[in-house]
Amino acid sequence: MDRVNYDEYINRLKKKSSRFHIAWEAQFGRGARSGRPRDAEEDIVLFLLDRKRWQKALADGSVEKIGPRRYRMR
Repeated sequence: MDRVNYDEYINRLKKKSSRFHIAWEAQFGRGARSGRPRDAEEDIVLFLLDRKRWQKALADGSVEKIGPRRYRMR
């Protein structure tokens, strides 16, 4: 059985996923959205996860702050 480096595997998946979503949105417009409203607890959890992901991107340099409310992806 082959060993898989988890970080490399996730990075490959992210690249494939982002290409897929960009192509999907270019072809069909906005992504499919659910009509079901989120409950308050789910909304808070998703916000916190998104905030943590953004802070990690700023810390590791994949997103750079270039001014107030202006960012650049690397």
